[in-house]
Amino acid sequence: MTKGYKELLILAVVWLLVAGLFFLTESAAVATPPIAMEAASSLLLMYFPVLVLTVFLLLFLTRRRESFDWASLYRVNRDRAAKEVLIAFAYVLVTQLFLGAVLSIGLHFPGPFVFESGVFDWIDVVLWMLANTVVYVVLPFYWLRAQGFNLAEFLASLQWRRNIWILAAFWALDFFGPIIGGLPFFSLTAQQYAVGVPASVLVNTFGAGLPVVILMHVVVIPRLMLMYESKLTVIAIAGLFYAVFSLFDPGVDYSTTEMSVLSVTYIVMTQMLVGMGKATFTVVTANPFIHFATLHVLSARIPFDTAMFAEIFRGSN
Repeated sequence: MTKGYKELLILAVVWLLVAGLFFLTESAAVATPPIAMEAASSLLLMYFPVLVLTVFLLLFLTRRRESFDWASLYRVNRDRAAKEVLIAFAYVLVTQLFLGAVLSIGLHFPGPFVFESGVFDWIDVVLWMLANTVVYVVLPFYWLRAQGFNLAEFLASLQWRRNIWILAAFWALDFFGPIIGGLPFFSLTAQQYAVGVPASVLVNTFGAGLPVVILMHVVVIPRLMLMYESKLTVIAIAGLFYAVFSLFDPGVDYSTTEMSVLSVTYIVMTQMLVGMGKATFTVVTANPFIHFATLHVLSARIPFDTAMFAEIFRGSN
């Protein structure tokens, strides 16, 4: 195991260079991808607060916790950990390029497109969900089982009571944060809630939540924890992994070189910070499902996606 401070410094420099390239390119660009609109204010008002509250604050609050036996808990072979992390990075990059560029499927629906009322049907959602489930849940889980990972034993070992305060506090933060920021979630109709909330939870669980749980939190993070002593290094590398996972998020534009540079640099600049927040929950609790409730499916995805899925699935009845 190495301390990892050199790698952390390299990642910090890379992030700064990527952010600098984004703002330099944006200042001379004639257009901006939809995902990167108001980038500076989003970085200052949303992404930096996420970094502070879910990474540095949580690391501080849990600083006295003892370390976990990651190798036994996740059935990891120490000698293959580094190789398997590289394979996971390659796997997510290749599959994202295929799913995103060929099939227009990203981690979050509707992939690289911006949602427009009346354009998408329920079959589009189902196909997106099935593709991500097969590629990022079924296949990786089959591989994990071959490595000796036992789901029943693993679930029985998780410490839920000890971490319930983390789940409750950070769920509230990520659920109400976007609403306080202006997202009109409480202005929806009763029918929109009745259709959209269950639909959002269901499809995001299989289309986005479990893919991240399996590939990032169960495969990558435990192996990184065996490679580095620095938790922050593990969190930063995992954040970069999540950014790769998000290359075809809604609003990206790869139609020209300039738009591609803006899309990729924006994704790395912002989603690396979000991914670091997600990773921190697993690093400090060893429970890969905490982020599922606090910084993914059961928190911000409900305010963001309820109206969209309500329209799509209500129209299918």
